[in-house]
Amino acid sequence: MLSIENSLLLVIDIQDKLVKACKDSENIGRKSSILAAAAKILEIPTLVSEQYPKGLGETIPELKNSLAEGSFFVEKTSFSVLKEDGFKEKLASYGRKQIILCGIEAHICVYQTCLELLESGYDVYVVKDASYSRNEYEYQTGLELMRNFGAKLTCVEMVLFELLKTSKHPDFKSVQALIK
Repeated sequence: MLSIENSLLLVIDIQDKLVKACKDSENIGRKSSILAAAAKILEIPTLVSEQYPKGLGETIPELKNSLAEGSFFVEKTSFSVLKEDGFKEKLASYGRKQIILCGIEAHICVYQTCLELLESGYDVYVVKDASYSRNEYEYQTGLELMRNFGAKLTCVEMVLFELLKTSKHPDFKSVQALIK
């Protein structure tokens, strides 16, 4: 089960042009922003990748505005963020083994990042409703393969309540308010 002390949020390429290419663009911003805001409240470190931002745009404003100050950003050209110089070391520096993973595109950058995380010994929780592809078939194929390789598929609300564990958690009302 996810724990606040052992979790880290990794957001992959939720950028202007990629979001606009997805059918459910409004939901993408909302769901990823809820995860980011919850991570901020619960003081869970957040790392954000941007695939070639010069061409694909920056992280969408709705998500950016929900991130904790000091969230780590990395520009990338590799499909897996773990292939970028120094990223594996940065990730390891947090000392957390549970990676809450979301982003675009589920069948390319999220998928390849997921596999490298699994190969590196991390527990990966792919947040289905905060991960997307331009096409449904590719999205479903990416999810299926990630599950087959050992990732745990989950959704935003499951992540939030799994982290909180109880309605007596001091941040329960603040986190619950994100989904009301």
